[in-house]
Amino acid sequence: MSNSTAKPLKFDLVVIGGGPAGYVAAMKGRMAGFRVALVEKDKIGGACVNKGCIPTKALWGTAVHLQRLKDSEEHGVSIGKVVFDFAKAMKRQYGISAQMSLQIEGRMGRLGVNAFSGTARLVGRTKSGRFFRISVEGGKAPELTARHVLIATGSHPSESEPLMADHKKVLTTDDIIGIEKQPKSLLIAGGGVVACEFASIFSKFGTKVDLLEHSGQILSWMDPEIVDVMMGVYKRDEVNIHLHSKTKSIDRSGKGLKITIDKGGKDHVIEADMMLLAIGRRPNVKGIGLEEMGVKTTERGHIVVNESLETGCKGIYAAGDVIGGAMLAHKAWYDADIAVRAMAGEEVRTNYETVPGAIFTVPEMASVGITPEQARKNKKSIRIGKFEYRENAQALCVGKTLGMMKAVIDRDTGKVLGCSIVGHDASNIISEVALAMAAGLSVRDIANTIHPHPTLSEMVQESFLDTEGRSIHKF
Repeated sequence: MSNSTAKPLKFDLVVIGGGPAGYVAAMKGRMAGFRVALVEKDKIGGACVNKGCIPTKALWGTAVHLQRLKDSEEHGVSIGKVVFDFAKAMKRQYGISAQMSLQIEGRMGRLGVNAFSGTARLVGRTKSGRFFRISVEGGKAPELTARHVLIATGSHPSESEPLMADHKKVLTTDDIIGIEKQPKSLLIAGGGVVACEFASIFSKFGTKVDLLEHSGQILSWMDPEIVDVMMGVYKRDEVNIHLHSKTKSIDRSGKGLKITIDKGGKDHVIEADMMLLAIGRRPNVKGIGLEEMGVKTTERGHIVVNESLETGCKGIYAAGDVIGGAMLAHKAWYDADIAVRAMAGEEVRTNYETVPGAIFTVPEMASVGITPEQARKNKKSIRIGKFEYRENAQALCVGKTLGMMKAVIDRDTGKVLGCSIVGHDASNIISEVALAMAAGLSVRDIANTIHPHPTLSEMVQESFLDTEGRSIHKF
């Protein structure tokens, strides 16, 4: 990133933070004709590219490959003993993250985004009151001024007693993607997306995995029938899921860890080489001058914005993890687009009803919209359709027959309300349903769309046909 003082000091937009919301807003701003500066204190790409989405999915890709090798015998392919090199797998994910960060930085440079290294802080307005003043500490950049500011400072891993990281044996999700030696045993605190992904990844690597979830279901917002399939996979892979469990204490005095947990009112001790804290994330809002500018935050620290993502201080916007909601890179991209369009004078509002979610376990899980249980709580009259992978031709051909797809429609209008999937390539399949929902399509629109054969995409058509009892290949 450039720290040159020769760059213009006066901008139309200054973006604070270079993660998914930040770098997309910077690029969108340039495309809208704005003079744009972006300030990032670490690496371009933020937590997603450097510590989250990309490193974990690189490791997930390795886990998928290991499973593929394990399954090769049924295809008539004998490969002998598989040797896994943990250090090489880790080195690979570092390289992928570095490549993506450089690609984003290069794209910003070609578009004419002025990128500065350092920590940005809002320090007031210019004398005219028309521009915001932003200082940049820790770098060579001078003070910047801008008509608009976008805060996209992201989030960091949560910790709370007794779940406090020492960054050696008790790790945050930032720490674990940097470890040098594979643990023989790993205890994961948390039952959300990140926890379940790492449980899959490390179990495929050969690590003994235990996972603690305080409620009665991992991935508590997901359809229970879909989660049950994944629970069966964890059982097969000898991942120990401890429901209704929470950590009471962590003994760090030995070579490994001794963790005392409360499981259903009874104490148990679990020994592990390492413990991963996957208990959520908190917004990065300290030290950026919010209070001085009158920008309000919630009790959990998220920046309060309206439907156009503008804060209570006119001209200052916020996007991504820092405003709460689904902490997903693609939601942050969407936020960035809405914010920049609002700055440009468009009448735009956010709508998060069709944000899809993908969970990179082995096999994958994905969802969009609402589950049947959520629909009933909202007193909606619904129809449900199901289709299993073992009924799909391509799934049979490639040997990926575990899983199912579940569709939800409005009984009266036929409108698509939601979909949940567990199985091979679920993260890619879900996009068709997200598009259908965003476009306000009905079950008939999906049913009348010709899907190529043999493909996994046929399951979308079949599951929605099944909501009306018209599936052809459901046996």
